[in-house]
Amino acid sequence: MARHGLTHADIIGAAIEMIESEGLHSFSLRELASRLHIKAASLYNHISSSDELYTEIGYYAISELKKAQFDAIAGKQRAEAVEALADAYHRFGKERPEIYKVILSLPMVKNDALQTAAGDIVEPIMAVLSGYRLAEEHKMHLQRVLRSIMHGFISQEEAGCFRHFPADVSDSYRMAVQGFILLLEHAEKEALV
Repeated sequence: MARHGLTHADIIGAAIEMIESEGLHSFSLRELASRLHIKAASLYNHISSSDELYTEIGYYAISELKKAQFDAIAGKQRAEAVEALADAYHRFGKERPEIYKVILSLPMVKNDALQTAAGDIVEPIMAVLSGYRLAEEHKMHLQRVLRSIMHGFISQEEAGCFRHFPADVSDSYRMAVQGFILLLEHAEKEALV
């Protein structure tokens, strides 16, 4: 029987809180049930499956990153928007690393709806790139380049790969983003020729 007062939203919220505090690697339904003071089997009175729970957590993670990016680029265009978006993405990955890991694990999920939602992550990037006069296919390539820069820095920092030199990593990140902006401007000029 379902615990009185326990809602679907309570379970999703507790799962997200557990992932953020304990780490994605240590998340389990048994531990989630324990934290909610119910038996693991009783979770299924509130959710249909572990896939449903993971899907809900995935939607949450995607929406949080998307919101952070759109908030950052509001009212900005071109280079200023690229910089703001890159800063927001980097900040999200650093401040919410476990939720960021959920996003990174989504391509491995066999859930069509969640796979489609994962495409929402590129929406703010494509919005920023729309400020440049480039063919759509070129924008698709460039969003991959920008995502690689942003994710690359987060993953390299987390792995401790940038500790070997005294240069400030944030300066290196800004240089990479500035290089991307130069690439955008060059690509736009080439497209207009």
